[in-house]
Amino acid sequence: MTPVIAPALPAPKSDFIGLEGKVHLAAGGEPPLLKAHRGAFERFATDKAAGFSGYWRHWEVIDEVRARIARWTGLEPGDIALLGNASEGIMRVVSSFDWQPGDNVVVPELDYASGRYALASLQRQGVELRLVPADGWALQTGRLLAACDGRTRLVYISQVNALTGQHADMAAISAALRDTPTALMVDASHALGAVPVRGDLADFTVSCCYKFALGIHEGILAWNRRRWPDFVPLGAGWCSAAEGADPVEFRHKEDARRAEYGNAGHLGAYLLRESLDYLDSYGVDAIADHVRRLSGRLIAGMTKLGLEVMTPAAPESRAGNAAFARSDTSSFIRKASADGILVWGDNGRIRASAHLFTTRDDIEYFLDRLPGYLA
Repeated sequence: MTPVIAPALPAPKSDFIGLEGKVHLAAGGEPPLLKAHRGAFERFATDKAAGFSGYWRHWEVIDEVRARIARWTGLEPGDIALLGNASEGIMRVVSSFDWQPGDNVVVPELDYASGRYALASLQRQGVELRLVPADGWALQTGRLLAACDGRTRLVYISQVNALTGQHADMAAISAALRDTPTALMVDASHALGAVPVRGDLADFTVSCCYKFALGIHEGILAWNRRRWPDFVPLGAGWCSAAEGADPVEFRHKEDARRAEYGNAGHLGAYLLRESLDYLDSYGVDAIADHVRRLSGRLIAGMTKLGLEVMTPAAPESRAGNAAFARSDTSSFIRKASADGILVWGDNGRIRASAHLFTTRDDIEYFLDRLPGYLA
């Protein structure tokens, strides 16, 4: 059998909607959609027009997407739930614990608000919130683990930090927590589609779909049933349970679908299937090498200008994002946009993101003009 040879990176910009004449370094916020998504929408619409049979075709596509995400994350299709957003997945997990006063939860202080706020909401139940301070801009694995003890029920951490771009040492964190009463929830929103995601290393993994995964604004919850078998979300709905003997009796489904209270996003599944096909054609390892090489060049250029770079230089400690501290982000964004450059600027920093369509020329164009945006 002739081996399939993956196409070379970068991917053609002509495969994407709206990339003409732009240097798009904002994939960590909003990347463009694929032109192939137009065909995916037509297939969705055609199936939707087919009534009952089309409805069940939608669910076949949803199950195809579950299987592909499972393969990407080292899990099983039954471990995957498709939700409205990553925050819903976080709260499904939080709601599944029988919280007691004196319990504690651990989250890095620079991690994303979805996780920090969800865990902070537990304080009204007498649960202690432990925020792990950064060392400069970097999270130290030892400091995170030192914050955990016998009453730590849950640790939330992003695989790739949305603010700083740091890629956490997931293997070390996973190994340290594996034989403890502490569950590990990983947010892969800035990793999925850019670098490998090891869902088997966590008890729960959540992710949005609209960033490096090239989907739309929906979410994924992966429940590693082999590592953490006890997961019963607080809520229920027609889709997450099966009928019992009387109208108010039900039993939760045996797999991650118990987290899907209602319909999964049918249109989103058609679009995400197209995205996963496209990303698969290049291979996540090749994409990771590509974006790390380009983010390394960004960091080198930012450092040379004397900027307060927030992203680690070591390749294994970053993915596609490179960020530096900047108080006046609005002016920077306007100046860059006038030159056809799209970056992300909020929370006191500028973030430039490389993805599979990013070229070396894009990076050099941005770095060449960067000094003018700092004036």
